[in-house]
Amino acid sequence: MAAIDMLASEQLFYGHSPPAGFLTDYTPPVRRPTKITARGYSAPCLTTLKPVQLTLKNATRSCIRMPTEKAKKKVVFADDRGLALEQVKFMTEPSHVPPYWALKVVASPPPERKPPPQPVVDLWEARFVQPASDYVEFRRRITEECVALENVIVKQNECAVDGTVKVKNLDFSKEVLVRATSDGWTTTEDTFCAFVESGPLNKNGSSMYDTFGFRLQLPIHSRRLDFCVCFKCKGEEYWDNNKGQNYTIEKSSVRNVPAVSTARIKFGNSWTARSGGNGTVPYW
Repeated sequence: MAAIDMLASEQLFYGHSPPAGFLTDYTPPVRRPTKITARGYSAPCLTTLKPVQLTLKNATRSCIRMPTEKAKKKVVFADDRGLALEQVKFMTEPSHVPPYWALKVVASPPPERKPPPQPVVDLWEARFVQPASDYVEFRRRITEECVALENVIVKQNECAVDGTVKVKNLDFSKEVLVRATSDGWTTTEDTFCAFVESGPLNKNGSSMYDTFGFRLQLPIHSRRLDFCVCFKCKGEEYWDNNKGQNYTIEKSSVRNVPAVSTARIKFGNSWTARSGGNGTVPYW
């Protein structure tokens, strides 16, 4: 009995072992109904496995393909495909609630783009009205005071001041000069004027007044220039110091500080030193 069982198990083992061929059909065998014998169930009948015949087709193409031509780029607009060119979004918020983004804007406002600061140009400016602009007063000063500054022109590029002076024709021999200072009359410098032309003739055939011209160099190490005009004729001196205020030319950034008078009428407008009680004191 044991030998019969071993033989049946060996048949079952070899019946399910892989075929001896290299490639065979692994389709599960079709089981047929078993026969019932007097001893019980018999071993199932197995069909013979047939080897599978493989046929090779053409070689497959490689999945990697190098393009021979460069693909041309093409631009397609949205409206060509029926799409909208813009998107409109409607934001609905309660009237009593401020927008959410407003808090961010207030907290960090964008920096303002300001133009670069322009360099400050400190120009020389005359701190007095041109004397010849008031013609009546100008003629009166020539007639009564014998000398008057006429006009001045500040030339920024040349760092100079050009001006003219009119004097009464008291005598043929005369001398006209401009006295200037750039340190508050601590030091002074005289510039002699040059004759320009004579005025109209009177009944006697002589001119009523003469015109003289001058040029002053603007100081380099100072921001202010004060000057006055002196007319010398027949041993006398006649001064024009802008009614005691002097003629001042200074930089535009300097405050308009009243100048120190260079001459006093009660002493005859003289620049000579007079002796005082405590010694020699010059009267300017």
